[in-house]
Amino acid sequence: MDGEKKHIAKLNEKTRSKPFWIEILLLSFVLTFYSSDGLTDEKKFDFSGYFQNFLIFKTDRDFERTPSFYEPWGQTAGVLGTYAEPKFSFISGENKLFALEFLLGFNIWSRNFNIGRPDAQAGRQIFIFARQLYSDLILSGFNVKAGYQYFSDPIAIFVRHWIGGVRFEKENLQLFFGQIPDQTYEGIELFANNFINDTYIFSLAYAEGGFSRRDTIPFAGKGFFGGIYNLFDNSVVRKPSFVSTLVVGYLFDSDNFYFVGGVAGQGGVLTKSSFGLENELHLAGAFQLSLAKKGKSKFGADLMLLSPDNPSYRDGVNFGFLYSGKSMSRTLLLTEDEIIFKSDNLDLNMAEVFSQFRLMRAGFFVPDVWFELPFGENFKITPVLGVGLTLSGENSLKSNFIGLEGDLIFSYMLGQDMRFDFGNIFFVPGRASVSFTSRINPAGALRLLVYSAEFSLKFFF
Repeated sequence: MDGEKKHIAKLNEKTRSKPFWIEILLLSFVLTFYSSDGLTDEKKFDFSGYFQNFLIFKTDRDFERTPSFYEPWGQTAGVLGTYAEPKFSFISGENKLFALEFLLGFNIWSRNFNIGRPDAQAGRQIFIFARQLYSDLILSGFNVKAGYQYFSDPIAIFVRHWIGGVRFEKENLQLFFGQIPDQTYEGIELFANNFINDTYIFSLAYAEGGFSRRDTIPFAGKGFFGGIYNLFDNSVVRKPSFVSTLVVGYLFDSDNFYFVGGVAGQGGVLTKSSFGLENELHLAGAFQLSLAKKGKSKFGADLMLLSPDNPSYRDGVNFGFLYSGKSMSRTLLLTEDEIIFKSDNLDLNMAEVFSQFRLMRAGFFVPDVWFELPFGENFKITPVLGVGLTLSGENSLKSNFIGLEGDLIFSYMLGQDMRFDFGNIFFVPGRASVSFTSRINPAGALRLLVYSAEFSLKFFF
């Protein structure tokens, strides 16, 4: 027993980083100097990105009335901050020989000033993350993208992450192998074994209209698309899991109308995840669509559905969908906020963490409608109305109602490269959301209404 404990301690001590992305980067540089199609004598340097200042205020963060010790009249939340995403690219013809994208931030104003704040968190400086670091080349008719990159399935329902990997594309086919960064065993030495506790993705996909070389949603062109995305997760010691997800869908895009929709089915084995350390069979499904009417006054609707697990927790079969945490929904609180990148949306907070994914055991159903009303060339107002429901009330305190969200977003272009957004979020919470967000009294009295305001000043370069 002592020997096993020492072995585990030694493993935990060694497993502190993930340098597999270095190997991918080396391959990227090899590909850069390899003879490829589209290379020309004319080379150029491109610099792009954005810089954003933001303010967020919310009247209550857990949606229930229990007073906190330090704030008896409510539990307001808010922050002022700054971040930027600069991207540097070295281009030759159709080839992107080298691309580097940073996330600089969040530089939270109240935490970057340490006078009167002696705690360890107060003096942190700006965080710097290498979002993407890759080469994107045409080699013998193949598009080869190697390095740390943004990758997704066509409807972004299962996988949509920054991943170290290699992507091969030719006409309508795509082959991808990658390694998803893990937060548990960061810090493995450079020449130690970097493969023991890792999470891998392997996929094969088809798109009738080809695949986009840009980081856009969706990631496939017009027509039918489909693919199988295989996840091997070994981030938990001696508990390897395998999940395979089949995604199929269709995209239509014309001058007046846009539609994309798809379904996803999952199957696999979650090792030692049931009671008694028995294996758990994983079977789940999801559906997502987005449609929009184009023109001067735009409007549209979105819908996402994630299957729920059964009420018997860890009983040997799991029907909850493994979810990327992203969607096409326009809602700002129920799903990912597209105005300010802050990742505190309810679908993330309500889900169980599974490696770098979210396991939505209560299920998730979010329909929304939106309108885009222009006033002149530079100003528009976008109302959004959405509702969130769980599909298994047994997994959310006998309630299926997550909440009703109404958003009113004012957007003004101050210039060609500068935009101001003012988002108003009105949320009527339900018991299903409080059961996950409240750590004090999930069964207590609910707030009648929660209001959140977002201010964003964004500069594009």
